[in-house]
Amino acid sequence: QKCHRSIGFACSVFTTASAYISGCKEYRQSRQGMQALQQHQRLAGPQPCACAQVAQRAVLLASRRYQSRTSRRRFRQQQQIVCYASVPTGIIDKPQAVEAKPLPRQVENIADDPTLMNPLARMERLSTGWFGVITEYDGVLVEDTQDAHARAWLRVAEEMNLPRPLGQSLRRIKGARDEVVIMQTFHWTRNPSQAAKIAQRKEEIYDGIMNGVQPAEVPGSRNFLDTLRSNNIPVALATSQPERRVQPAMERLNLGNYFDAVVTAEDNGAPEVEYYYITAANQIQRPFVRCIVVGDSNRSVEAAHELGMKSVIVTGNQPAWNFSGADLVVRNLSYLSFVNMKKLFGNEDLVESQFELEEPPNFL
Repeated sequence: QKCHRSIGFACSVFTTASAYISGCKEYRQSRQGMQALQQHQRLAGPQPCACAQVAQRAVLLASRRYQSRTSRRRFRQQQQIVCYASVPTGIIDKPQAVEAKPLPRQVENIADDPTLMNPLARMERLSTGWFGVITEYDGVLVEDTQDAHARAWLRVAEEMNLPRPLGQSLRRIKGARDEVVIMQTFHWTRNPSQAAKIAQRKEEIYDGIMNGVQPAEVPGSRNFLDTLRSNNIPVALATSQPERRVQPAMERLNLGNYFDAVVTAEDNGAPEVEYYYITAANQIQRPFVRCIVVGDSNRSVEAAHELGMKSVIVTGNQPAWNFSGADLVVRNLSYLSFVNMKKLFGNEDLVESQFELEEPPNFL
């Protein structure tokens, strides 16, 4: 009886749901249908009639259709918003296909060059006997003239009424160009033309102090150069001295044939010593990690290590403990052998082999 009395509610629910399924888009009708169905279920009890079951099924279908339509409507709205905020067509092109990068080549150590097509030349680079030597001029090949340079600096400061340089500053300027010393160490001027005039006057005073006397050859330097030539080691001379002073001395001592490259102050206008070594290494065609710098000051040690080169110091009359940062310290070049230079590259960083070793067969 309760079911017959609530038949009107069931019919109203079925009509509302059918109207919504047929294309009705109003949320109010679906809500009224759900309220009518809930009231019918309370009157009918736990066992509703067949018409109520059909109406309940129709309401579920209507709600699902409403959710799908709502989700589609929201998706279209988001698409429109993205289109309005997007960049105009033509400004950003479509990404083109990127070609795959080549696989890494097989490299054995830091001096290896996998681009070489000659396997013998590549094996030669892997040995510790493949390197280049960069030597300095004063204190290594010829006797040191630092005392004469210091007296010239003191005299030019007195003549031009410039601040007298300290002894510590005079010891630090070895290997630097005169213009760099004037502007960056002594701070006498910042004008390049004025610095050039002061440097020219200093050179005139230095020539007067030397009075035509040329520095003598350092004992053991010729034997050292002969050893490098017999082992096909390229040698370069790097100095901040002007060419007009270096070339006559090389011809007088008959040392010019030993060098594959000569870098002087005219070849490099940079104030740092590192640029002289870079130019020399490029001219003898050796990588920085396979170059040995032979000098006589801590300035050469710092410059060589800054570039990744090995450093050898010729102390002469200086105490050896002043050069603790060098890779090798000798009294003169007669103590420097080819084997000792090869040992400098014995502990060089190796690259792990990229070849897979074949496991031996197991016959057990």
